[in-house]
Amino acid sequence: MLGSAICERPAMESTPNLDLPYVMPAQAQPNVTHNEAIRRLDAVVQVGVTSSGTDTPPGSPVDGERHVVGSSPTGAWASHAGELAAWQDGTWTFHEPKAGWLAWAADETMPLVFTGSDWERLDAVIGAGGSAAFSVGSLGINTSADPGNLLSVRAAYALFTHAGDSHRISINKAGSGDTASLIFKSNWTGHAEIGLAGDTDLSMKVSPDGGSFVEALKIDSTSGIVSMPQSGFLTDHAMNLLQDSGRMAGNGVVSATIGAFSFPAYLSLLNGATPSSLAKYINDNTDYGGAAGSLNPDVKGLIDKIRDVGSRRYGAEFWVAQITAGAGTAGSVSHSGHTYYEALAMAQGLRPPSLTIHVYLRAVDDTLLIHRSDGVTIHKDGSSAEDHMPVTSGEGWVSVTIHDKRGLRGFDGMTPSPVDIRCKNSGDRVLLACPALIGGLSKIDDDIGIVPAYGSWAG
Repeated sequence: MLGSAICERPAMESTPNLDLPYVMPAQAQPNVTHNEAIRRLDAVVQVGVTSSGTDTPPGSPVDGERHVVGSSPTGAWASHAGELAAWQDGTWTFHEPKAGWLAWAADETMPLVFTGSDWERLDAVIGAGGSAAFSVGSLGINTSADPGNLLSVRAAYALFTHAGDSHRISINKAGSGDTASLIFKSNWTGHAEIGLAGDTDLSMKVSPDGGSFVEALKIDSTSGIVSMPQSGFLTDHAMNLLQDSGRMAGNGVVSATIGAFSFPAYLSLLNGATPSSLAKYINDNTDYGGAAGSLNPDVKGLIDKIRDVGSRRYGAEFWVAQITAGAGTAGSVSHSGHTYYEALAMAQGLRPPSLTIHVYLRAVDDTLLIHRSDGVTIHKDGSSAEDHMPVTSGEGWVSVTIHDKRGLRGFDGMTPSPVDIRCKNSGDRVLLACPALIGGLSKIDDDIGIVPAYGSWAG
């Protein structure tokens, strides 16, 4: 029975993977078939090819030399595109690859893999994603990985480059209270850490010993405000150089209440524009439970914008000015298809080279334009632009901050005016409240309201 099993004819005449010929029952000269199988094994096992993708056979191949034939072969390789060509016993033999075959390509210094349709560099196939991608539990490059450092690289330099356009590296943490950071070490002792350490604010910490870290810098993730907890820098500085504190009731008024409206000399009216008092914010107003009088609707709209309900009854009083554009057409400027004419500017006078202006504006009838000169950035309700800034009548009250920085060598000490408001039409009305001029470039909260003058605490 055993003998009959040994002599049984194979169902196929060759093996399914390497196509090695079987010695058939009662075959004459079985050594020929055996030698052919050995010869094929020598060609397709432990494959190392001299070249890949070459179309022309070499002129003087050595015995056993192998090549991956290119896509448009010629000569002895014609009609064998993509096959493995081996020079054996003075002639070329060809072997059709199967998906998954590997070959070391000497000309590429890289393994090749046959994907079922073409030979590809192994690194390209691994990086292609999808079913061709693979993952490893750890990777050490020129060093050893360990359970705490699953990816370890030992090198003088490391490069991460783009694949056509941009490139980002992400460090992700599980939750807000966890840490996602970079630690900088010297002889394996951490001395600096940058990242999200225990919250979502960006922080920079330093350490003398790698054990205790001191926070040197923090950037709030919501407001973008930068703080330096260990430094004594002045922050959010806002003291008004305008002597009336922008209250428009005369210079030097320091009490909570104010008297009659007084249009300030630091504002210049242009092209026949005229000023008037709209109304004032009233301390202890009746709108919010007081007894001193009710607020004008526009004044109430401003207070409602910048104060919580519980803080709208009491406060330092200020006037809201109404500017009505004149009929003059000097100083015209076109913006977004409309023409605007000068109406109001800061009066010419000595000014610091870098300054901050803050004011509340409302366009009553039609869009107004805050004209911008070189070196100026205009912020409106948190959005900024280095261009003229329109304010539409539908926006209601807006908070405007102007940062103006002059180059000293081209600065005359007086111009340009940091405020330049222009209107489309004669009769257009602009409401203005709480102007402030602050030396230097200062961050101003949109809800600041009155910025007090230096003389507010005079003895």
